[in-house]
Amino acid sequence: MRLIPILTALFVTGCPVAIAPQPLLLTSDHYSWSCDDYPDFSEVVVTTETCDEDVQYIVAELQIVQGPTWKTNLKTNFEGDCLWEESFLLTEEYCVEVEGVALTAYVD
Repeated sequence: MRLIPILTALFVTGCPVAIAPQPLLLTSDHYSWSCDDYPDFSEVVVTTETCDEDVQYIVAELQIVQGPTWKTNLKTNFEGDCLWEESFLLTEEYCVEVEGVALTAYVD
C-alpha cells in the first residue's frame, strides 16, 4: 500500500514527500507526427490526444539520422484540453533526415 510509506516519510522528515510521475512510453498508434520542409527551415509537428487526468506532462523526443536528439514538452491550449501538441523547428536539417519521434507520458 502506497499510503504507509508516504505517512512514514512525513512522520520521519516532517514534510510531505513528492512522488515523481512515472514514465510511460507511448506506442506510435497513440500519437502522430509530420514534417514539412520550407525554404528557410523544416517543421516537425507532434500531436497526441488524451483526457487522462493522471498525465502530468508529455515529452517528445526527435531523432535526426546520424545527428542530435532534441526533446520538448507537448502543450495543451487550456487546462482540460485533450489535444497535446508541439513543434520542432529545424534550421539545418531537412525532413528526410528525421529518423523519428518518440513520446513519453509522465503519469501519477
